[in-house]
Amino acid sequence: MLRYVCGVIFACVPLAAANAASPNFCRNSFKPNEPIELRFIGIEYALMMHVLAEKYCGAEPKPMRPRFLGYIQKQGCLPGTEIYSDVEEAIAKLEGASLRSLAETEVPDLPMSERQVQEWASSATKELGGATH
Repeated sequence: MLRYVCGVIFACVPLAAANAASPNFCRNSFKPNEPIELRFIGIEYALMMHVLAEKYCGAEPKPMRPRFLGYIQKQGCLPGTEIYSDVEEAIAKLEGASLRSLAETEVPDLPMSERQVQEWASSATKELGGATH
């Protein structure tokens, strides 16, 4: 009897393994107790550093799409995946954003003076690693 039970269990294991879904690491949302993918954890900060370097620190402008979307593609996340679409959308917003709009995004209900915008940019730049300007 034990042999039959073990035989049934071993016969079902390959079927269960074949139907088990592998985790989709090309997304930003995770279910409770699901492992979190760390490859993309700092990409939002990297995007903001890139934009602040250009708009506040005076760095030479360079296109963000090849750098960031290229990295995501190298990680196996092609166009249409959640992470790719989210980063593509963030790049589109950041490319056209002024320093003022970036600062006011942080404090949406309060219009900021030029001095406050500069203070925000200085503070954010220091927090993200600084700039030489």
